[in-house]
Amino acid sequence: NLGVDFESGLSQRIQIAPVGLEVTYFGNQDAVLSITGSALTLEIRGDEGVFTTSFRSASYPTAQDLASALNEVSSISASAVEGSLRTENLLSGYGFPATLSSVATKLNFQSAGSTTIEEVRGALSDLGNVKVQTVGSSANQTFQIRLGIKDGATQASMEEEVKKALADYFGVGNTVVLQSDYIGPKFSATLLSSSVLAVLVAMALILAYVWVRFRFAYAVSSIIALVHDILMMLTVISLFRFEFSSTTIAALLTTIGYSLNNTIVIFDRVRENAQLNKNLVLDQQIDRSVTQSMSRTIMSAVTTLIAIVPLAIFASGDIQLFAVKMGFGVLFGTYSSNLLAPAMLYWI
Repeated sequence: NLGVDFESGLSQRIQIAPVGLEVTYFGNQDAVLSITGSALTLEIRGDEGVFTTSFRSASYPTAQDLASALNEVSSISASAVEGSLRTENLLSGYGFPATLSSVATKLNFQSAGSTTIEEVRGALSDLGNVKVQTVGSSANQTFQIRLGIKDGATQASMEEEVKKALADYFGVGNTVVLQSDYIGPKFSATLLSSSVLAVLVAMALILAYVWVRFRFAYAVSSIIALVHDILMMLTVISLFRFEFSSTTIAALLTTIGYSLNNTIVIFDRVRENAQLNKNLVLDQQIDRSVTQSMSRTIMSAVTTLIAIVPLAIFASGDIQLFAVKMGFGVLFGTYSSNLLAPAMLYWI
């Protein structure tokens, strides 16, 4: 699987993590447990209002400390399964915030385990068309699972199949579902056709706009530069095995807009220099225009990356993936608008 994947089916990101704490509630009000950062928050909701208690890792560093603190809350019963696990490694997965009941809610903790991708593949081998990839460092024990669509299967039934297979192999509760998405056959086909259509329409509009504003040679040069950006983005998506989704389409179209904006600035400077310095030949006009625009383009790229890099590092989910892809897009767009598009203008 090279990342550019339009197959229908179930896509899950899971993490193999041991259960460190089990919490039950025997009261007659609503008790909700949530995880924010490295803190565990308990909310008791009743007629008298909401009572919130936060258990931070600095004050309760281990699962055993958390269990002792929770047991002091009325109607709450907590038991440490592995008391030495660190509170700062609490995981919030699918189903959180969790409503507590007399059935124990299991809390998982990230640990430096030794689970390999081969073990995950082996656990799911009986399910048929399954693809497994490692996400991030192997120490994180995080994996991306893709299960192909089956006749008559629903999202719920496929999720249950995966859950049971992993529980049979790694133990009940030792798998945290971080994300679960289901792509039906119709949506999969629509995503592919819509992606191609969106890019083609964008290219056609860009060609018409630059042609009207400048000349046909300028339009063709800008399109060549944008095709370069798209191909480079697809290469990155394939190399890093990013999932091809609506977020990817958004990153591609945003990159096209960013690159085109830089290209138009340079082409506008070329046209201006052609009017002011008619004694210069085309290559000299292009060279002077690129030189004059270089500082502006570099500063634009740097300020954009200043906004994108923190999102790529500290955000999560689709926002993080969008920021990572856009970071590459800014680099490719800066290169193509400054070096490739002007060169194509000269040759055309």
